Amino acid sequence: MQPPAALATKPGGGGPPWGVLRYTTGSSFVLCRVLNKGPDRAAGIRAAAGRIRDLPGFRTAAASVGESWLRDCAQGPVTTGQGTGTPAQWLLAGEAQHMTYVVRSLPGT
Repeated sequence: MQPPAALATKPGGGGPPWGVLRYTTGSSFVLCRVLNKGPDRAAGIRAAAGRIRDLPGFRTAAASVGESWLRDCAQGPVTTGQGTGTPAQWLLAGEAQHMTYVVRSLPGT
């Protein structure tokens, strides 16, 4: 996980040409490294979102905004990057999904 301040970080010209989609299941923390640049960017991001969505531990899209984003991203067309997000959006979706999972895992919730 990254600190919440990472969400406010403005993208710069430096940094790696890749990012990470994250997902928490009942037994693992899944990380999918994806390209953030290049002609295969959209297809790679959608494929990674699809692999996460197809996990046995994936909760329905109604579970949180994170699951909804992953489902929508995975179902989008590989010919366009619209809806594939940015590293900041990937972090936000992963953090929202993780925190929702943690809260719902607490006794009495």
